[in-house]
Order: sequence, then C-alpha cells, then structure tokens
Amino acid sequence: MMPIGTAQLVGMSKVFTWFSNPKLRLRALLIAVLLGLVLLLFSLAWTALLPFLVGLFIAYLLMPFVDFFDRRMPRFLRRWGMARPIAIVVVYIVTIGAVVGILSYFIPLVANQVRQLIDLAGSYIPRLEQLAAIDLDSYLERIPPNIRAAIDANIRQISTTLATAIQRGLTLTIRTVSQAISFVLGMIIIPFWLFYVLNDKAAVQRAFYQLVPEAVRKDVYYIGRIIDDLLSAYIRGQLLLCLLVGAMATVALAIIGVDLAIALGTFAGIFELIPVLGPYIGAIPAILIALLDQPIKALWTAVAFAAIQQIENIFLVPRISGNAVRFHPAVVMVIVVVGAQVAGIWGLLIGVPVAAIFRDVYQYLYLRTTERGATPEMAMETLRARIL
Repeated sequence: MMPIGTAQLVGMSKVFTWFSNPKLRLRALLIAVLLGLVLLLFSLAWTALLPFLVGLFIAYLLMPFVDFFDRRMPRFLRRWGMARPIAIVVVYIVTIGAVVGILSYFIPLVANQVRQLIDLAGSYIPRLEQLAAIDLDSYLERIPPNIRAAIDANIRQISTTLATAIQRGLTLTIRTVSQAISFVLGMIIIPFWLFYVLNDKAAVQRAFYQLVPEAVRKDVYYIGRIIDDLLSAYIRGQLLLCLLVGAMATVALAIIGVDLAIALGTFAGIFELIPVLGPYIGAIPAILIALLDQPIKALWTAVAFAAIQQIENIFLVPRISGNAVRFHPAVVMVIVVVGAQVAGIWGLLIGVPVAAIFRDVYQYLYLRTTERGATPEMAMETLRARIL
C-alpha cells in the first residue's frame, strides 16, 4: 500500500513531466511571453480592441444558433463546404431582421419617453435655484476675518484646480476623438470579422489546444467546458430575464396608468442585469414617477414590482437560467457589493458569474489533486454530480 500522499504525487506527476523536457520548457516560456505580449497589447490598444471584444461576446451568443442550423443543413452543402457559411448568413438575416423590426418601433417610443422624463426632471431646477439664490455677501459679513481668509484661500485653490481640470479635459478630449475614430473603424469591420470567427470555430479550437502541453490538455478542455456551461446559462438567462421582466413591468405600469411606462419598463429590464439588487433598483424610478402623480399609484406600482419579483424567483429563474451560479441570495449580495468596490460597474455586472467560475474551477482542481489521483474525466463527472 502506498504511503499517504504518494498516490497523489503519482496522479499529478504526468501534469508536470513536460518540465523535464528542454523543448517543452521552451514552449512553455514562449507561451508565457505570448500571453504577456497579448496583455500588453490589450492595455495599450483597449479602445481599438473593444469592438472585437464586443464581437466575441456576440459570437458567443450566436454560436449555438449557428451550430443548430449547421447540423440541419443538407448533406450536399456539407460536401461542398457551404453548410456553415449558409448557416451563418441565415442567423445574420434572422438576427438583423428581428433587431431592426423591434428597434424601429421600440426605440422611437423609448427615446420620446426619455425626453419627457428629462423634461419632468427639469421641473425641479427652479426649486433648486430658489434654494441656491441666497445673499452670499451678507453671510460672509457675519463670518470672522480669520475664517473668511481661509474661505478665500479655498476659493482661489478651487479656481486653480478648475483651470488645471479644463486643460486636462481638453487633452483628454483630443485623445478621446482619436480613440473614437479607432472604435468606429473597428465597428465597421466587426460583421466581416465575426463571420470568420463563427465559420472557423473548429479550426480556432484546434489551434488553441495545440498550444497547450499535451499533459494538461484534457484539464484545459474540461475547465473550458465548466466556464462555457456556466456562462452560457448565466448570460443567455440574464438577457432573457431582462426581456421578460421589462415586458411585464411595462404592461403593469401601463395598466396602473403610470406615465412613461415604456421607458420605465425598459429601465427595469436593464437593471435586471444586476443580480438580486437590480430588480429593487429598477423599481425606484417607476415608484417615484407614480408618486408624483398619485400616492395610490405609487403603492400599486410597488405591489406590481413585488409580484413581478416573485414570478421571476418562483417560475422564471429556475427554468431559464437553471440557477447557474448556485449561490444563496445573501452570498450574491456580498459578491455584488465587493465586486462594485473592486471593479465598479463591471464588478456589479460580472462579479457573480466570475465568482461562480472560480468556485467550480477550484472544485475541479481540488478533485484532480485528491490522494486517489482522480482523472480529468472522473473529476468532471464528480463535479457534475454535485451540481445536479
């Protein structure tokens, strides 16, 4: 019988055998240098590369539909190598047609109601002006000289700071214009670039796995599967939830008689992207607008949003996203707050799925390093059994 820990070393020794080969060590060094150069490129050309990152996100959303049509293409198209390009064109036409059809009706309504909402918010400006219209000189005469001198010094410092800020703002504006040009050029070529990404999916995957040392290739594959399964359930589920919650909120506000129902329902759907806290944040504008009209409408609006939240929790979330992240709501709240502190708005949006990815990958690697020396297949099956 092997001593405790020996089986673990035997099970994991194959993962690191490539370090003993000079050529494989050189390959590892080349891969590390390549990753470093890619990260440096991202930091230097973030604005120019942003459209391509958006394109990758769109490709990730469209890939299942392209695969669906590709599998159902006639055999003679497969023999000619035309099945996948035609599937991509079909997805393009359906997606663009649906988006244009919806937005051509939806965007004008939302834009009109957003303008009305801005005008409504502008009605508070006269009240603020009345509060701000005070006789500053009379107040300064009552202040002792030493305090007044400190105030004058602060005012001069503020003026200097404003002048410096204006100079920096002009410099930033010039830089932003150049970055905007790069962004626009990137967006123009995105549809063509996206076609190649969707069409050459298998070739890209093969090229990626060829860069990975063979000893850890299966582990990299299964970790990629873990990330893909979680993200696909979470992202597509969240987008569908945004659509359904926004539609329900719009209908409910229209029935109650709240002004700007479409714009407020759209806001509620957008805030649905923020886990747990988003539905409550999205309800605040609608309740405030209803309160300005009639308090009873604000009460019914709050009841409507509470009912929508219950429908979402009981019926929609389990069936649409399948509780992909599998976190308790209390844990999600902590993750959202910490994510917002660490990464701002991005932390709000992606903190929860990133935390779930770290959890599942950690569990997989933990299973791979057990004393029994679990194989990648065994670790993956055990992880899936725990999830189910």
